[in-house]
Amino acid sequence: MMNLPKFNYIQPHSLNEACLILKEYENKATLLAGGTNIIVILRYRLKKPEVVIGLKGLEELKYISRNENGISIGSMVTLETIEKSPVLIKDYPSLISAIQMVAIPPIRKMATIGGNICLDNRCIYYNQSEFWRSTQEPCLKLGGKVCYAVEGGKRCQSVYSGDLAPILISLGAEAKIISSQEERIVPLAEFFTKRGEKPNVLKSNELLLEIRLPYAGKGTGSAYEKLRVREGMDFPMASVAVMLKEKDDETIEDAKVVLGAVGTSPIEVPIISSILKGKKPSEDLIDEISKKAIEAASPVENLIIDRDYRKKMIGVLIKRAFKNALKMAKDSLY
Repeated sequence: MMNLPKFNYIQPHSLNEACLILKEYENKATLLAGGTNIIVILRYRLKKPEVVIGLKGLEELKYISRNENGISIGSMVTLETIEKSPVLIKDYPSLISAIQMVAIPPIRKMATIGGNICLDNRCIYYNQSEFWRSTQEPCLKLGGKVCYAVEGGKRCQSVYSGDLAPILISLGAEAKIISSQEERIVPLAEFFTKRGEKPNVLKSNELLLEIRLPYAGKGTGSAYEKLRVREGMDFPMASVAVMLKEKDDETIEDAKVVLGAVGTSPIEVPIISSILKGKKPSEDLIDEISKKAIEAASPVENLIIDRDYRKKMIGVLIKRAFKNALKMAKDSLY
């Protein structure tokens, strides 16, 4: 097993102290949440921070709270805690289903919602040991000038492979970001940059404080489906999240579709929302949106499953997710 690189470990005792440490070290620091992914990154020397800031002891980031607008989830809440939360099981069953597709129970016991959302992008030419990478010049994600996934590529095509962002975006989630100077709230859809080398908008002195979820409302259904190599534990090779809101007359009032693991960020497909609004569900309509989803997917050859297969499977996944979301929407009407 590869050893960790040398770094100083700092355990702040408060959120304010964590923000001040981040401000002091900025680009020299890395945050440690659950550690299920960052430890591997450190072992591979994909990051070589001077300081690692441990967030595990910060109770200020471990909460699930209700308010008049919805539910807020602190960034250090573990996936296991969310999975077992009575509030979230009742109000957001699709989020629970998505979490149950993340890794295996022992990992969900450690992994956090903030860590999953802030997951670094992945690529088979990047997620390799330092020894393996030493045999070739650095890729774009490592500050080099070459993309091994796309010949002649001028931008990093590494894949965003988080499970929770697509379903949370489809549900209208927001992200609250904090630093020692300010707080800001952004729609989760705008949290991602579409740049493989820097996947999210967090500045070097900022951290993700919480995720905010609005109440779904009557007639709303949602679902998440993913393609993976090993059913029990792998990152998605392609994924789809669907949210539908159905009226009493069975026409679709609102809809949102988000694709995952087929681009550098989660991909919203607004044309599908336009197609679905005001329509009654039918097999022809499902076939139509399946084709549009396939067109919107933009995978490249940088994961272990062929890009054409991943693209084709988007069409299969959206059909599954649509039917599950539709069933949930109908059930919530009665």
